[in-house]
Amino acid sequence: MSQRRVSIALLTMALLVPLCPGAGAETADNLRTARRVFLENMAEGRFDRLEEIYGPNFVAHGASADYTLEQDSAATRSWRTAMPDLKVTVERTLADKDLVAVHWKALGTNTVAAGGMPGNGARIGIEGMTFFRFSSGRIVEEWTIIDIATLRKQLS
Repeated sequence: MSQRRVSIALLTMALLVPLCPGAGAETADNLRTARRVFLENMAEGRFDRLEEIYGPNFVAHGASADYTLEQDSAATRSWRTAMPDLKVTVERTLADKDLVAVHWKALGTNTVAAGGMPGNGARIGIEGMTFFRFSSGRIVEEWTIIDIATLRKQLS
């Protein structure tokens, strides 16, 4: 292929990438925002900028009920209380249109009875996956799956 054809092909691709779903700046912003949930809220206990992260009428969908932002944040706070040394890492993220998936890990020592944990000093290592739906750059829905069986085994 000639140098001119390669240059034209590269220029065409560069112009089309922003038009592809999941390839624009909005997706990159959504990925950064999703990571903030784990690295700021869960890992650091920073809940002072929730309005930057979550949209109005946010809903966290659980297995048996839906939760408001206040209820979801209270659950995260209770984990931080139960495990004061909590460390959280984001293992990988994936975005598709208005959805972002996050695979995360949490490690800590359950030294305080809170968040449904007994405070027995057990070392906890848990993984989860959370799916976020975005609207206008903020999270409006969340679905989280964690390995409850492993958590219970570690606490016993």
